[in-house]
Amino acid sequence: MVKVDSEASKYRSLLNTSTILNANLDLYQLLPLIMLYSKDLLEAEASSLFLLDEKDGFLYCEVALGEKGEIIQKYARLEIGQGIAGAVAKEKKPILLEDAYTDPRFNPALDQKTGFRTKSLACVPLFIQDEVIGTLEILNKTGGRKFDHLDIEVLTSLSEIAAIAIKNAKTHESLKKRILELSLLYEFEKLTVAEKSIQELGNWLLDKVLQFLEAKAGTIYLADPALESLRILAARGIPEEAIHLIQVPYGEGISGWVAKEKQSLLIQNLDEDPRYDKNAKYKFEANSLISAPLLYRGELLGVISVNNKYSGFAFTHADLEMLGAIANRLSVTIKNANLFHKVMDNERELRRAREVMTRILPSSIPYVKGMDIGLQHLPFDSVGGDFYNIIKLDDQRTAVLIADVSGHGLSASVVAAVIHTIMETFDGEILSSPSKYFTALNYALYNKLAGNFLTAFYGVLHTGSNTLVYANAGHNPPILHRKAEGTLSYLETKGKLVGVIPDLFFEELVTSFNSSDRLVLYTDGLIEHTNEDRSRKYSEDLLTLAIRSGHQYDAKEIAENIIKDSRSYCMRSDFEDDVTVLIVDRQ
Repeated sequence: MVKVDSEASKYRSLLNTSTILNANLDLYQLLPLIMLYSKDLLEAEASSLFLLDEKDGFLYCEVALGEKGEIIQKYARLEIGQGIAGAVAKEKKPILLEDAYTDPRFNPALDQKTGFRTKSLACVPLFIQDEVIGTLEILNKTGGRKFDHLDIEVLTSLSEIAAIAIKNAKTHESLKKRILELSLLYEFEKLTVAEKSIQELGNWLLDKVLQFLEAKAGTIYLADPALESLRILAARGIPEEAIHLIQVPYGEGISGWVAKEKQSLLIQNLDEDPRYDKNAKYKFEANSLISAPLLYRGELLGVISVNNKYSGFAFTHADLEMLGAIANRLSVTIKNANLFHKVMDNERELRRAREVMTRILPSSIPYVKGMDIGLQHLPFDSVGGDFYNIIKLDDQRTAVLIADVSGHGLSASVVAAVIHTIMETFDGEILSSPSKYFTALNYALYNKLAGNFLTAFYGVLHTGSNTLVYANAGHNPPILHRKAEGTLSYLETKGKLVGVIPDLFFEELVTSFNSSDRLVLYTDGLIEHTNEDRSRKYSEDLLTLAIRSGHQYDAKEIAENIIKDSRSYCMRSDFEDDVTVLIVDRQ
């Protein structure tokens, strides 16, 4: 009867444990909880939890709990099949040992390292569906007793609960890190627009990266190609007076290796890595590290490294991916920062800014089967805030974008560059839906444009179904000219300016786009063009008249003729704002 009551009590404890574990979505708090509950529930002296590194295919244990709840080891690594945990992961079956030292699979190295003496043990796999994600192990039943098959059953039940909790926590952690990553990158872009120096940007970014990765120390290095060495732009965790003294030759130490190889690096335990210089004059308190090169079109600009999590846990591949995204964005900023800060002073730098905008805009109109595309792009004062893009999503779908940043000149072009960089992070799902496209863009830019705003039109043309799916974000509605029918209509949808109001809804509509149909997209600089005394203005009515009268021209010719018509009507060649006209003809 006592045994039955004890079993019932354990299963009631499992129910309570399930509720507690699945309510905890912080992975680094969850793992010790799982080990604590397994140790207490199974009356064990110690417990350990190994997780499978999905990318590199090994098992790792961040921490293990001893008899009094103390951490008895930090970051142990096992290959699949190595030791008891490795054997359980490989065979996908529990292992129960009354005397661990009598089993050849048992590896006493961890005991020797920690001073703990393993006697009996029980180890079970952690499954998500049919895939092993790790193992859960208990060591030495209290009172000199041995683990039995009932313990295996209870531990298996606990492992099922733990696996679900770990999966939920990892999903939550991945989403949280993605949100933090986007937040960090968008804040960084906003600061870039604010004309901060590279040193200010470097220090601000490093502090933010350490905050988001919950790490103690890190460094941003800049490359010196002439000396083939790295110097420090910003650092935390070493004496301030040492920052200007440190130079790292390419190939030496961790950061030198990353610089030479131009590869990102994740090291779970620095003490075991031969590239780590334990005798360096200036060094960080170190255990785990992630590092990424700063590359711009293959050119090494520097290295960013982060080490020592406050939690004591090792960095993960998700951390490294986040650092890589930051490194990519920082590389673009470093490459263009001098341009953006000096461009205010002289025409030479202004021309360089124009080159930056030229790189942002498509260098040529891409060939799209079944379509003819024409363009006229006239930036104000060499650089401007108008931009456009033509994106081939697949063989039948092509996206077209026209956008206008408020204002013109250098400040608008800088904001346009920032926005373009953000747009490049969007995946295929967002690019395929105009509504999702603007929703994501507004979320990213809200309250981050330093007083600017954006209007834009985005459409996805499908040559297979002869359709156009579109949404408008406060932009001048494009004109759809159905030449076969002789009709013109405005493509109007519900949608406001991007970056001004949070949580906006952007209406998405669909219309036919058949052979001989023409789509005319333009920015407001065209219909705001006037003569010198402003007594004549090129209106939307005049634009529609030019479109009707030019039905026989191809896309390139009609784009050119619209610009000529505007200049001729206003008797003035110079526009007072950026002007873009984009024509898409369905052949």
